Amino acid sequence: MAKKRTDNTDIIELKEGFTRNQSNVSSAITHARTKMTALELKTFYQVSTLIQMNDTEFKEYEISVSEFSKALNISDTNREQVIKLCKRLLRQVFEIEQERGDYIGYTIFSKMHYKSKEQKIAIKFNQDFSPFLLELKRFTKIQQVKYIKSFDSKYAIRFYTLLKDYRKMAQRDFKIEALNKMLELPKSYDSYTRFYKYVLKPAIDEINAKSDLYVSEPEIIAKQGKKITEFRLHFYNKSEQMSKDFTTDLIKRFKKWKTFNVFINCYYLTDISDTKPHRIKDIEIDGNYFTLKGGDEYNDSYVIFGTPNRDDFIQKVANGIYYAVNYFYEKEKQEQLPTLAWQDKQDKLREFKNIYESWIKQWVKKKV
Repeated sequence: MAKKRTDNTDIIELKEGFTRNQSNVSSAITHARTKMTALELKTFYQVSTLIQMNDTEFKEYEISVSEFSKALNISDTNREQVIKLCKRLLRQVFEIEQERGDYIGYTIFSKMHYKSKEQKIAIKFNQDFSPFLLELKRFTKIQQVKYIKSFDSKYAIRFYTLLKDYRKMAQRDFKIEALNKMLELPKSYDSYTRFYKYVLKPAIDEINAKSDLYVSEPEIIAKQGKKITEFRLHFYNKSEQMSKDFTTDLIKRFKKWKTFNVFINCYYLTDISDTKPHRIKDIEIDGNYFTLKGGDEYNDSYVIFGTPNRDDFIQKVANGIYYAVNYFYEKEKQEQLPTLAWQDKQDKLREFKNIYESWIKQWVKKKV
């Protein structure tokens, strides 16, 4: 990124296009109502990767039309398509659920400037939208926006983000009535059969085929008479895929910046059977000999391994980081188990409540 100054405003030039992969947005946005199309949602999440965790205000970004189009897999020669996308994004809103029936909607962008002569696009988020993107304490973490961009269905995007919002759990319950409202579905989709066929099933299939999540077939957990009103999705991260993504991105940065510093502070495991990750503290180069050292602020550095072959060294570092990342993702799955026990307790309470309510109804009928 490079900065230039225009009319007393800092503009960040994205000379190399979008280079970050992670998007953090407020959970309120994940649950908000919106009429955005799949392409508009992809654009929103792609642009949100530009925001850093320590940003306190929105910046203006400028990107070439070709880089913008390439990131979204649309033709940069179709000028009208790009301009129409910019115009639609300026009109789109996220409607945030309020108490007492209040309505509040937020426009997302304050600026989408298509510069025909320069073939650039200037982008800036609406300042009123800052509570949902800046200085977030709780957020939906999308580690790889590329998965969102691979989806054809906007419903796949919405369900993917809803499950990522529950990333520290392994299941999530959904009420069909609430989903119909959130996704702005036709009244006919109140029927679970139609909802499953046209919304849920295609979304699950696409998420399983194209992303780092695996989602089970829905489990029916509540009915009103014969009508299905609530279902549960079990899901888990594809740890190996996520570890591969992380390592591949790291190697790309290494090749681009040509510095071993990209590996510093990453974790390293000697092999897949090891259970003690090392934090990479330093990489020493002595002539043609390469040494990887571990340690942290509390411990002196120590040698993990060394080799005279540069390519072999890079490969071993990449493999070790892959094993470490996979180790942490697998550990995260184990940490989800207590939440499953909590959910089982909630299910028993739900079952007890249903039995109790049924007993009360029967008792009232007898009295009458």
